[in-house]
Amino acid sequence: MRSMTKSVISTQTRNLIPYYLTTFAMASALASVFALVAEFKNELGFSSFDIGIVISCGYAASFVSSIVLAPLADRGQAPLLLRFGVLLGAAALLILGVGTELWQFILGRALLGFALGAAGPAVRRTIILSDPVNFGRNLGRIGTADIAGFVVGPAIAIVFNLIGDFHTPFLAIAVVLICILPTIWRAQADQGRRGARYENPILLLKERKVLGALCMVAAYWVFIGAFEPVWVMELDARGAEQWQIGLALTLICFPIAFLAPIGGAMAQKYGSRLWSMGLIIGCSLIAISFGFVPGLIPLIAITFVDACFEGMGFTATPMMVSESVSEERQAAAQGLVVSVSVAIAAVATLAFTWLYGATDDTTTWLAIAATMLIFGGLGWILSKPSQVELN
Repeated sequence: MRSMTKSVISTQTRNLIPYYLTTFAMASALASVFALVAEFKNELGFSSFDIGIVISCGYAASFVSSIVLAPLADRGQAPLLLRFGVLLGAAALLILGVGTELWQFILGRALLGFALGAAGPAVRRTIILSDPVNFGRNLGRIGTADIAGFVVGPAIAIVFNLIGDFHTPFLAIAVVLICILPTIWRAQADQGRRGARYENPILLLKERKVLGALCMVAAYWVFIGAFEPVWVMELDARGAEQWQIGLALTLICFPIAFLAPIGGAMAQKYGSRLWSMGLIIGCSLIAISFGFVPGLIPLIAITFVDACFEGMGFTATPMMVSESVSEERQAAAQGLVVSVSVAIAAVATLAFTWLYGATDDTTTWLAIAATMLIFGGLGWILSKPSQVELN
């Protein structure tokens, strides 16, 4: 019996490999774009506004595709969306790899964003429903693959940029995506209940518990959207060199990647609602401490503590959304998670970058923490179980 159980678990894990691989490869592709942003300005003469348009078009495309295409995964088309996402991602990178004009980079980044939005909800639905007993751990593993891609992507970009020019990394990662297609083509759909027809994910917003869970998602992504620009600018203000900033950003990824599966399993065991609220409160307290701790090294040390905390908690919010809907609406719900994450991160980046420039780091981090707690408190209230559920 034990060997049979191990065999079943092994088969389930093998079936999920194409989904982990897609997440890793697409994250690497996206990270390579971010790593080469400075080259857009140096080599092509793009202005900061031009670069902003390129990046924002990718976010907008991801927002749209995650809502429009996610319901197809609920109808058994997750493997098809996976293949579509990888193929479109490769095409996008090829355009970036030969582009010299602004419109070409806008098109390439938009197509890459659309590909990410198409594949993301399909991946999460399959991860959640293929192994319901361990879906918290598996969501953590997807997070690990995502973060690993963001670490590896810039390294690939740097190496191939040195070998060739700034176009070369895009072409190299496009080749990687093409090479993994045989594995992606073997992806299988989950065996969960499927939707009988296409249903607009926006309709899920009528449900109180879904709204509450998405407020938790928003609270966490306020922190994510504000963290990198404000934290990087503050490190720079405290005298950090560019290599120190890059090294710090890389190092804090490791505890998140390592702890994500453990945190996902614990969130499933103790309850995603409680775990999500703990994440929001913990991150808000850490955000406040960022504004008061003096010096460079203490700030980086607290950031490492934050990374451990996030690693244990960040899978809880998509898990909470998952538990708010039925099996046949899982991809639609995760599409809303992606769209809310992208929208909130974009607004938070703009708003708190402006606030940091207009005030100081203490005021900015206090505002970030307050915004997180408002969203988190609202999410806690809206997601409160009914008396019937408690009984």
